[in-house]
Amino acid sequence: MSPARPPVVLKFGGASLADPARVASDVRSALAEGAPVVVVASAREGITDRLSAALAHPRSVSRHRSTIDELRRAHPGLPPAGRRQLERLGRLLRQVEATAGHDAPLTDRVLSQGERISVHWLSADLSARGLDAVPVEADHLGLITDNAYGASCILFERSRVAVRRGLHRLLARGKLPVVTGYFGRSLEGRVATLGRGGSDYAAAGIGAILGASRVELVKRHVAVLSADPSEVPDARPIPELSYEEAEELAQFGARVLHPLTIEPARAQGVLLRVRSLDDPSVVTTISPARPGRRNRALTMLGPLRLLRLRVPGGRQRPGIVAEVSHRLADAGVNLVQLYTSSALLCLVLEPPQVVAAIRALAPVTREAAAMVEGPHAVTLVIAIGDGILDDLDRLPSAAVRGAEGFSATPRALSVAVPEGRGPEVLRELHRALVSEAPR
Repeated sequence: MSPARPPVVLKFGGASLADPARVASDVRSALAEGAPVVVVASAREGITDRLSAALAHPRSVSRHRSTIDELRRAHPGLPPAGRRQLERLGRLLRQVEATAGHDAPLTDRVLSQGERISVHWLSADLSARGLDAVPVEADHLGLITDNAYGASCILFERSRVAVRRGLHRLLARGKLPVVTGYFGRSLEGRVATLGRGGSDYAAAGIGAILGASRVELVKRHVAVLSADPSEVPDARPIPELSYEEAEELAQFGARVLHPLTIEPARAQGVLLRVRSLDDPSVVTTISPARPGRRNRALTMLGPLRLLRLRVPGGRQRPGIVAEVSHRLADAGVNLVQLYTSSALLCLVLEPPQVVAAIRALAPVTREAAAMVEGPHAVTLVIAIGDGILDDLDRLPSAAVRGAEGFSATPRALSVAVPEGRGPEVLRELHRALVSEAPR
């Protein structure tokens, strides 16, 4: 049975869970609108890091015990079901101690315990404050993912029926479901995490499946700004973004959103809001593009490495770009950015993948007489906004002078600059495109 009105999905990040009274107030405000509410919760702040640190020392029994003690202290008043999750974590860590080598599904099972314990703790706290909260674990609910442990993608068609049925049943009974973010159940039937920040993605996915009126990503100290304020002191809040702008921003390394968060919301036309729990006035609405809206956001990605591949004949050799891409993909190398000219391919990579890339390109250098130069240490500075090609004449020459690569699309300008110049170029572009730009 579907609720009479589309639900509202409220996702609370780890830092926001430090103030459960504010969380309860937020939930009550949403319920007062008359629509049902579904809560999605992250692990408490720092918990996933503690679990990752424990996994990094698989033989350290003392570290594992102290991790469990830390989780217990971080969740005062944990109900019996939550205490059972702590016991389960202990059993999982004993498996880690006995397992030789890395076991990706076991790693994901351990990491998922932060969210599992969190929803039992939060549900008990909300219930004590008069809200009829029920903890819901996403893998048991039926949120299905692929088998890419550590960075899984939600399979929406496989998840839709079970997730809708399970949550609608609770909502019809007047319950407040509190669902784990960050993970689901793989096609193999195992726990699979969605990558860091994956609770945003899970909330957007659940909102899309339910046909929610909106999904609110509630964070405590995070806002969507025109740049990182630690690098650009006069960065401004951005009140609105199109789905496409937000997706570009997430893909290019802005840490406010998980890179896959936008797609399910866009596919179903679900409104997204990123807002601060501490300051209700700090809100960014993510929705379809609107004519006349001008946003510019800048981000910086690094440290990175750039390889120059010089190809004799250049464009006279059809398929060279495809061949390079296929060889890198077969070697498991992910291109962060690709710049091309008639005879030059500039490949931007994460530093640990440089050696694998050079090896993968060896057949190209032999068969096509190509030459690989580098690696060169670079930083990418990216400016994002619908219609940003209109701003090309605003780019200060000092920002692009000495650049290792430059590309422009209708929504993003990307400049690869020597690593040490990244912050300087970021500030120059922000000044030209945001601070001194016409409103």
